[in-house]
Amino acid sequence: MDALVVAGVGHFGSAHPEMGLPEPSIRNYLEGERRVDGPVDRLDSIGEIEIRPVSSETRDDILEFFDRRAFADNLAWSACYCMYHHVGGGPDGEWPLRSWQRNRSDLSDRIDSGASTGVVAYVDGALAGFCNAGARERFVTRSKGESDAGVGSIVCFVVAPPFRGRGVARAMLRGAVAVLTEAGCERAEAYPIRGPENASVAFVGSLSLYESEGFAVVSEAPLVVGRALA
Repeated sequence: MDALVVAGVGHFGSAHPEMGLPEPSIRNYLEGERRVDGPVDRLDSIGEIEIRPVSSETRDDILEFFDRRAFADNLAWSACYCMYHHVGGGPDGEWPLRSWQRNRSDLSDRIDSGASTGVVAYVDGALAGFCNAGARERFVTRSKGESDAGVGSIVCFVVAPPFRGRGVARAMLRGAVAVLTEAGCERAEAYPIRGPENASVAFVGSLSLYESEGFAVVSEAPLVVGRALA
């Protein structure tokens, strides 16, 4: 692996310097090739979707989901473990320098401490999706300081390739709204995109999905949707 990383650093440094890929990012990708082995073909139909909260009881399933199946068709994101919005840093900051092992460990600790919340979707006993949702103040990329009070954010959906297009994201959105309501949030907001070109860029959810679940546009640049919680 070390030899492959050295070769990868040399290749991207000479052939694609504009990408600015640091050694940890290249190592994450190459180690992901060995670690991720989940199926990528979409199922013609799926069983009943069961929504559960993110908790220490679902932690091990969540870690296995990100270890092997969540990004089976998108290895470039396989190191994320849904930590980006908690870390921030952008392409020139800390984020590209973090190893997948560190992100995995941090997610595990955050789940156990209750710092990372949201819901997961199970289908026929297998974890099929993860939705990161919680108080806006917990997300470095979304926090606005004092105005965070009472606001919950829905920042990310990850659905394993076989289960996409089968209503898993919608079920998780409804579950996330319930979790934020139970946590005492007065308002939920999210950050969709219009007309996503593919499933990879739809990880924040589509505008049409949110609007069909009672969210309304509150900002165009950046695009933000929101709804009051009962």
